[in-house]
Amino acid sequence: MQLGFRPSKGLTFTVLTILQIFSLYIFLKGFLLTRQTFDLQGKRFEPWQDFPLTQQHTEHSTPVKKPTTIPSQKAFKRTMIVLVDALRFDFAIHAPSTTPEQHYRNQFPIMQKLTQEQPASSLLYQFRADPPTTTMQRIKGLMTGSLPTFIDAGSNFASSAVNEDHLLRHLHNKTMYFLGDDTWVNLFPENFVKERTFDSDSFKMLDLDSVDNAILARLWGVLDKDDWQVTIAHFLGVDHCGHTYGPSDPNMKRKLNQMNAIVERLVSDYVDEDTLLVVMGDHGMSVEGDHGGESVEELISTLFMHSGRPLTFTDDYYQSLYHRIHEARALRLGYDIAGISQRLDYDATSYPVVAQIHLVPSLSYLLDVPIPFGNLGAILPDTLMPKHPNSHSKMRNVLHMVQEFRNNALQVKHYLDQYAQHTHQLDFSPEKLQFITHHLYAAEDIMAQLMQEPDFLDSVQKDRSTYLEQLEEAILEYDAFLISTIKYCKAIWAQFDTGCMFIGIVLLGFSTLTSLWLMHREPRAPYSRVSLVGASVFVVCFAASCLRYQFPEVLVARGWFEKMEQVDWIGACMAVAVCCMAFTLKPQGAASSDWYVIIIAQIVQACTLGSNSFVIWEDRVTRYVLATLTLVWIVRNLQMAITKTDRALALFYPTLFLVVLRLTSAIGQCREEQFPHCSYLHSGMLEFNLENYIGYGTIAFVIVLYGMVIFSTTTLNQVSGLTIGACYLIPSIMVLFRIFYEIGAKSLKIEEGQREMPLMVHHVLDVYMPRIVYALTFIGNNMILADWYFNSRPRRVMSWALFFLWTPLLAIVQRPLGAALILASPWIVKLLTTGGSNSVLIRLTMLHFLGHHLFFATGHQATFTSLPWKAAFVGFEDMNYYGGMILVTLATVAGYIITWFGWLVLLSENPHHRQALHLLILLQSIPTFLSAIFIYVLKRHLMTWKIFAPRFLFQILLQVSSHVAAIILEKIVD
Repeated sequence: MQLGFRPSKGLTFTVLTILQIFSLYIFLKGFLLTRQTFDLQGKRFEPWQDFPLTQQHTEHSTPVKKPTTIPSQKAFKRTMIVLVDALRFDFAIHAPSTTPEQHYRNQFPIMQKLTQEQPASSLLYQFRADPPTTTMQRIKGLMTGSLPTFIDAGSNFASSAVNEDHLLRHLHNKTMYFLGDDTWVNLFPENFVKERTFDSDSFKMLDLDSVDNAILARLWGVLDKDDWQVTIAHFLGVDHCGHTYGPSDPNMKRKLNQMNAIVERLVSDYVDEDTLLVVMGDHGMSVEGDHGGESVEELISTLFMHSGRPLTFTDDYYQSLYHRIHEARALRLGYDIAGISQRLDYDATSYPVVAQIHLVPSLSYLLDVPIPFGNLGAILPDTLMPKHPNSHSKMRNVLHMVQEFRNNALQVKHYLDQYAQHTHQLDFSPEKLQFITHHLYAAEDIMAQLMQEPDFLDSVQKDRSTYLEQLEEAILEYDAFLISTIKYCKAIWAQFDTGCMFIGIVLLGFSTLTSLWLMHREPRAPYSRVSLVGASVFVVCFAASCLRYQFPEVLVARGWFEKMEQVDWIGACMAVAVCCMAFTLKPQGAASSDWYVIIIAQIVQACTLGSNSFVIWEDRVTRYVLATLTLVWIVRNLQMAITKTDRALALFYPTLFLVVLRLTSAIGQCREEQFPHCSYLHSGMLEFNLENYIGYGTIAFVIVLYGMVIFSTTTLNQVSGLTIGACYLIPSIMVLFRIFYEIGAKSLKIEEGQREMPLMVHHVLDVYMPRIVYALTFIGNNMILADWYFNSRPRRVMSWALFFLWTPLLAIVQRPLGAALILASPWIVKLLTTGGSNSVLIRLTMLHFLGHHLFFATGHQATFTSLPWKAAFVGFEDMNYYGGMILVTLATVAGYIITWFGWLVLLSENPHHRQALHLLILLQSIPTFLSAIFIYVLKRHLMTWKIFAPRFLFQILLQVSSHVAAIILEKIVD
């Protein structure tokens, strides 16, 4: 007699979860690669070193003289760097026409005023950030001159020390003071002396003034001393105002006025001919007041440089040359100048658009220090001033520009050579880079030909402008090399391990098929057969993987399996063996037609994830799928209807659900790509005077109390009555108070004598009330589970009790309208729990898509910009990494948690459908598997990192969460 192999259900779901997680780990190992960094230090290149460079590395037949070295102005003895976090460019310039709501307009005029009154000593730029526009990434780019990579976006909330060369490292011999955002100290811990570092916590987003006031309490005393060469001050009030109130708020006017006064005092009291003042933003600010993505509002910040001595030439000839260089850069990098003008409502052609990484080589030049090793930025041409500048000495001045552009190009060429040598990536081979380096060699040829002209050096000495055109052409070629390098590195920076991605897709496919197979399989099979199949498959797969190490030159091409380690191969072999063991189980019987309808519907919907247009408009696609499934639900109901009453009810609940779906589709958050064809209703459109707050609060209280009465009579009275009822009612009232206050707070007038009261109310609503909600939910949850376990209460009643109890907690971390929708969600789910057992599978699938709809309706999108970072501070005065991570996750997947409670209710009412828990896994496994295939195919697509990758990472979060939910539901339902 053969022994039977019967795995427990809990073990089955756990194994499937491990298989999926391991498959995703292998895939991401090949996909989310970071740029390799090297702990090499930049060096100083001598003027005209190795001149001329040639592509064939051959010597010229005749010796070539080197051009005359033109020394630059003396370095600035003192540098003040003022970083105003989230200083969008339209915050810093004059707007001829404004509306009363644009409190950020015309409140920071000092920089534009100095540019107009002292054009030779002041430079104002549109400072374009590279996404992701998170503070840590921007500071890193501002000091290293390097490009960020996609995976680095997540490290904004766990800053680690920069392990590559940066500008501060080259200023080690200068006395440096730092004040403000502690992100700098986390990134560059070895460069700040404790006695001269006054950092502040950067995560108190609701606090607009503490960090700025702490800086001002010490800044003037520091600047009055004689022992400093570099002072860095990072102000956070403008950024925190945006996160808390948005840019169109009276608080923004107050903070910008404060920053304007600070810069005015710095200019009048501390700037002289030996001092350089740099005022800049690290990123911009979205319409909602956030940042992290790549909308125009988030990308365009401000750069201003000012000194007591000339920084640039103002003659028409030089201004024309500067304009040509900036225009060529914008064209080559694809900057949408017209789009900037339209979105930010100013003439973007009036100011140069410069990439933030250009700051590093420019400051290195002005401070006379080597350019950091990994810099890819191009020096700002406006800042190039030779020693003893004379605007009439064009040949001398332009030759100095050529010299500095060449030094910048040598540094970038040296970096590319070292990167290729250390990484052996084919993308950085001389053949691949030829279309870039030909610009560098063309510039060298121009200069070599000029040196063969007998009167060239004489023209430079006597300031004759004979060869200006050739010098300008050389500058443009050097610049083309620098900018083309930036563009190329942006396109191919991460070297995908295609083999890892392929193995991950195969394992995802096997685990998905295993889930599908197990839905209708008999859980008993001969143990010997299962063991034999598993062992045989493992041995074969492991033997095949060993060939990778025996014959790497045959089986492994560059980019294939380079990241796969021996333990990864063993894990992959075990995963395939486990899947094959599952395939030995016998079928229980034929599946119903609903299974095929559901699987086909999910596959069709998942296929839309391969189109950037469908991903962008996924909120509307989800509503369409829900409406379609509702029609299937109606058909299934009518099939079982006998009487007129049955037929009426068969139509009533689905129709009512469609009405609710239509109403809730009016709220949400638009993606950047959806403008101007998106107009969701959001809390900013709702405004009432807080004088009527008591009236609104009374109405809300009556509504919640009415719902509580109905709820308690049907469920809670059967459990523990008033105790658990209070654990739901009190948090719900608190959530409603927060909703109405957040909407009504817009009507408050911000006056000098009335600031403390709103802040105190915010403190109560955002810290103490959430803590009460968390505590009551914890208490009520444990009471329900204990009562369920010891008193054997009906599963249906306990399921509803848990469902209602969790809604206030999930609502309190949402935006106002999203919170209201979460509170109302049990009544929406109630519509889907009504019906016969013949339509359970359809309704479970509708619950799945309802979770997706609630995700969009509560104000979320699959983009980094829409991540609910504010949720991390609900209930916390200071940033708590682990607590914040949990709250942000809960806020993001709240809609899905709501529907998983709906699954619990439905399965409690229909225990014979417990096998449908495999459906919960499949409904996420199928889109994850297909998304991985789409990412594999489209990994070089223009929209990969902006659209497809964020959606895939979000899908991974849903995949893991659904497996955890299935395990928990299986334990509760059993």
